[in-house]
Amino acid sequence: MIHQGNEVVPEVYVLWHPGFSEGEALARTIYGWVRPNGLGPQVFYRSLPAPKPPESPPHVLPPCIPREQRKESGELPRFPESSDNNLQVVILLIDANLIADATWRHWINELAESAVASRRVLLPVALDGTAYNVPPAMHACNFLRPAGVAATGPDGRWSLEQREVVVRSLLKQLTEALCDLMLQFDEFRGGGAPLEVSRSKVKIFLSHAKADGTEPAKRIRDYIYSQTQIAAFFDENDIPFGSLFDKVLDGNVAGSARAAALIAVRSAFYADRPWCRRELSLFRQPRQERVRGRRNQFWMLNPVLVVDALSDGDETVCIPEFGNVPTIRWSSAIPLQEEKIVTSVLRNVLLGAHNQALGRSMPDESDCIVLNWRPDIATLMQIPRVRNNTKCRVFYPGRDLSGPELRYLGDFFSRVRFISFDRIAP
Repeated sequence: MIHQGNEVVPEVYVLWHPGFSEGEALARTIYGWVRPNGLGPQVFYRSLPAPKPPESPPHVLPPCIPREQRKESGELPRFPESSDNNLQVVILLIDANLIADATWRHWINELAESAVASRRVLLPVALDGTAYNVPPAMHACNFLRPAGVAATGPDGRWSLEQREVVVRSLLKQLTEALCDLMLQFDEFRGGGAPLEVSRSKVKIFLSHAKADGTEPAKRIRDYIYSQTQIAAFFDENDIPFGSLFDKVLDGNVAGSARAAALIAVRSAFYADRPWCRRELSLFRQPRQERVRGRRNQFWMLNPVLVVDALSDGDETVCIPEFGNVPTIRWSSAIPLQEEKIVTSVLRNVLLGAHNQALGRSMPDESDCIVLNWRPDIATLMQIPRVRNNTKCRVFYPGRDLSGPELRYLGDFFSRVRFISFDRIAP
């Protein structure tokens, strides 16, 4: 677990009533999605009663969330301790059991009332028709509304088919919300109010060759505009007539903080198209973030996801920029494939923003370079101090690179020391 000072970046809590039979399974699914391979924002559970004497009224509630102070017991925050400038995200899985429990209703009402003062964001999830009967302080919250929520079976559980629909829809909506919050993290630290002011939409750039990659790109674009709260940049419709293509491209890819990711539709003709290569190279080009008062260097890289749309038997050349880029195979026969592609790329945006926030806790010394991505030769060559093999330390997110990877990097950058975030003591 990586701490920034005494804080976890961010703190994500999943709350569910112990009577909700699907609660633990949903919480574990959220954990696995938000923290792939154990990396990403930390997730804590709140369901089981706190260890208190049975005669104590708060016994039916879980342990406190950090910075929560209950009126009934005066109970103080427990581990993990957190500073006042961190972001708490509380995901409330609301079902009939929670609504029927007066103690839990009172608790979530207090959480909502103290949200602004405690720098806490509530994301209530409506998991049955009673979920909107929440206390007054939560009426203004915009609920996550997963599809497929309906009456449960006699044992209070969903069917396998229903659970699959609910989980897929919940992860889609949750990823969008968390992604937007993490992209606002620095503004939040400066006193901004997450999700409470009008902000520009997260933008996904769709890169494709007109000759044979338009159909997947159009389907993904149509899904983005009809089923999500983000925006797509699709050059046929988003470049004004008479405009200089390269200027518009630079402004929407390299110059926009909200142009968060690129989906590259890899077809047989993609590698032969100069503008496709330019779009891809712009997104695979790290940019330095200037942080006032810091001696170290911060470098950011926007996520790229490749949609492999090669038909059976197609031949194409390899593109170096595709190295270390996740890939999803396209098939017109797969239902809801556009949803999986967009949700996956948004999770990569979320993890990149999370790594950017974690980077603030790395050593602040003049020989330190901090990345928000796992290093590779193609991207490192675009960082001057590394390219020139200047003696320095490069900090990167996640766990240690493997021995072969480090030896390979050492062949190019013999005076550069590569250190994972995990090696920095909390």
